[in-house]
Amino acid sequence: MKKSLNIILPDVILPFICIFIISCTASQNTGEPDKIPVRDLKAIINQNSSLIETLEASGNISFDSPEQSGSGWIELKIKKPDTVFVKIEGPFGISVANALITRNSFIYYNVQENKVITGPSSDINIGAILRIKVTFDELINGFTAGFKFDEGKDDSLIAGSENNFYVLNVNGLNGNQKYLIEPGKYTIKKYNYMDNDNTMAVEVDYTSYLEEELSGKSVYLPASIKIKNPSKKQTVYVDYINTEINKKGLSFKIKIPKSAKVIKWQ
Repeated sequence: MKKSLNIILPDVILPFICIFIISCTASQNTGEPDKIPVRDLKAIINQNSSLIETLEASGNISFDSPEQSGSGWIELKIKKPDTVFVKIEGPFGISVANALITRNSFIYYNVQENKVITGPSSDINIGAILRIKVTFDELINGFTAGFKFDEGKDDSLIAGSENNFYVLNVNGLNGNQKYLIEPGKYTIKKYNYMDNDNTMAVEVDYTSYLEEELSGKSVYLPASIKIKNPSKKQTVYVDYINTEINKKGLSFKIKIPKSAKVIKWQ
């Protein structure tokens, strides 16, 4: 049964949704993890991530900030490597916002304002509609809780550790990312994103996972996620209730009324 209390404005919710971006089981480790080269750690995570080709999920989402708070229902569909669909509902199943983002273009429909924004899926455009700096690959990887790490100059070194978790640091053009990884399951426990101004832009805590069997292997999906924007004192909580991996024939459609105002971005 869908549970929701107050409508959350889509322009506030969607900045955090894109960071679904990661998750992990809370664990009780008693010592530092075994030593492992960075290269091997990346390879294991990449292999686990490759097992998920599609994801359909839904659950409760709530938001808290100094300005407002509320809760709703989120539905998402993912098809790697090129399609992300998100739908937000408020009380009584009232649609609030829909977004369909592919590698080439996007459609964002603000139901409450009856406004549509379309355009190419450039990093600038994605960042504008989601209100956070994120590439399409970072978006789709985060939604599926599966990241793919590229080769780096420090891959031959032994992975660092912190609080009994492995640590991976990734430096990029738009900022630096830090991942805490649980030994054994190799799931992401925590993710921090620091922008080029050395400001903490996003903190993601994956407090629990769902374990499913796929082709004889264990696959882990996020169950509860806490996403924070420290500078704005905003927090989003996501609790998944329904999930399905590698479902065939996913459909991706947004119904746009003829009366909607359409804005096209370059």
